[in-house]
Formats: sequence, C-alpha cells, structure tokens
Amino acid sequence: MPSFWFGTSIRDMFQREATQAWDLDGDTIKITLIDAGYTPDKDHDFADDFVSSTNECNVTGYTRGFGGTLRKALASKAVTYETTPNYAVFDAADITWTAIGGATNDTIATAVVLKEITNDAASPMLLQLDVSPDVTTNGGDFTIQFAAVASGGIGYVAT
Repeated sequence: MPSFWFGTSIRDMFQREATQAWDLDGDTIKITLIDAGYTPDKDHDFADDFVSSTNECNVTGYTRGFGGTLRKALASKAVTYETTPNYAVFDAADITWTAIGGATNDTIATAVVLKEITNDAASPMLLQLDVSPDVTTNGGDFTIQFAAVASGGIGYVAT
C-alpha cells in the first residue's frame, strides 16, 4: 500500500482545537517499524491500532511498545511551504536503526510516524510510510531516507 496520512491527522491539522494532540515541528515526533502482520488503514488513529505487542517489529537489540527503543525521535523537523509545486511539507533528518535484528529478526513492511502521549491508546498516528520491498532484519543497520523537501519530504499536503 502506498504511504499516506492517517485521516484523523489531516482532520486535526485543519481543526486546531485545544484537544489537538500534536505539533509537527514543535513536539517530539517518533517513528517505529511495523511488520507485515499489520494492514495499514487510513481510518486508524492511535498507536494501539497496530497492536504493538504483535505488529511492531520484534528484533534483537530493541524494545517495542510505548516508550520502547524501537521508536526513534525524529530530528531536524521542519514544516515548510514549497511554491513549486505548491504544497506544505513535513520533513526531518533521515533516521537509522543500528545493528537491528541478528538473533531475533523480523520483516519490516511499514513505518509509522506517531506522537507518544501517555500510552498507545492516546498516541496519535500521523503517517504510514510504505517500505517497499519489505526488508528482513539481519543484525545490520536499517535507514529510512526521506525524500528531499522539493520531492515531498516525509509527507506533504498539496494546495
């Protein structure tokens, strides 16, 4: 499935209500790796929808679940507007998991960008990023290289 914004994250961008749970460039935004057991769905809204105990990758050297080391904070976050081809862009520095897997491996199928709040049931999912083809961990490094800002960064909304 192609990458996409979760529906509630788009809604929250437009509502700017006091109940909004995130600020893309001001809050700590994390990314985690999800295995092929999760079926991405634009209607999912919180991290408990990917059921961290079964679909978040289970690999040597990392702890999955809320507050776990598999969830890495994005650095150098920025929200900008590109006049050509006219879209708002969310971007961050590329991110690497070092020595992921080895004794226990898993197949990375997707990455989910989220904001951890107090637990997975309260942590909104913002974006689903397709990993294609799927990658099986083997104890080596795994890097997600985000597109250049001019090509859409992590995610964009066209105007």
